[in-house]
Amino acid sequence: MLKSFRQLIKSLILFWDIKQYCKQKKVYCKINNFFYTIKISQKTPAPSLYFIIVLQKNNYKTKVNRIRKKETTAQVVLLTSEIDYQYLFNNHLELLGVIDLSANTSYTSQLKLLKEYIDTFIATTEKNI
Repeated sequence: MLKSFRQLIKSLILFWDIKQYCKQKKVYCKINNFFYTIKISQKTPAPSLYFIIVLQKNNYKTKVNRIRKKETTAQVVLLTSEIDYQYLFNNHLELLGVIDLSANTSYTSQLKLLKEYIDTFIATTEKNI
């Protein structure tokens, strides 16, 4: 229980830092607290980038499928502390990436990786305009 509470706090801080970084980069960023998702998009009809924080493995497929119903070309990055690659592969979730939120990786390295995803997304969507 305490472990999942710490992970929840850590993930909410990551969400806050992503929001601040998006403001700095002048890209649209919407946080959905109920589903623990962040949607990052440009003002063009280009695909969006989603970050999903998952605290339980069984939520992967549901959340990704909800996004895919709205946007078939969306890029999705999963943030979780319990990565089950076999589950991801078997369910064909088509993720851009997975970031491990376990205690083994530092907050700074996780945030750096998130910023790299955002920067790559911005560069790609600007190139396609």
